[in-house]
Amino acid sequence: MGDYFQTIVDADVSEDQAPQLAERVREWLVSRLIIEPELSDSALSEPGHRPGPAHTTVLENPSSNAGDAETNGVQFQVGRTVFWTNFEDLTCRACGHRFEPGEGWSDAVDAWYEGDDTVTFPCPKCGQPERLVDWGGEFPWGFGNLGLTFWNWPPLSASFVREVTKVLGHRSVLVRGKL
Repeated sequence: MGDYFQTIVDADVSEDQAPQLAERVREWLVSRLIIEPELSDSALSEPGHRPGPAHTTVLENPSSNAGDAETNGVQFQVGRTVFWTNFEDLTCRACGHRFEPGEGWSDAVDAWYEGDDTVTFPCPKCGQPERLVDWGGEFPWGFGNLGLTFWNWPPLSASFVREVTKVLGHRSVLVRGKL
């Protein structure tokens, strides 16, 4: 069966600014009744916030419900983190080639994690290098200092992801996956 996740990653917030921004976003979600204010054991491995009474308003299909799963909390992750997906599918902006990252990808990820924000990875077809943090596709990875992980929620609406991005004030990446 497994657990599903969707993580909205702030791609640009600094490590110093991430804790305050996480608190601002948490307060915003609580004020809109999307999450409960108290922490609980509703997320995997870390405390999280259970869905609030208005959580269905942020779902792609508002008739869905995130309240059914035991682990369905929203978890705030602050600090330099690689937000990975197990559905690997990147797309080259230069040539449109879709591919699963292979040789050299994990070395580039390690370099980013160790502090190199400028690390690049080349497209395996055309060779065009792209900063690691700028690679996109249907199932992109996220690299940043702040992520909001929604555990076992039905798909979030695109308008909600845009709203969160506006509150963040930076570029964001939506990372989806299954454990």
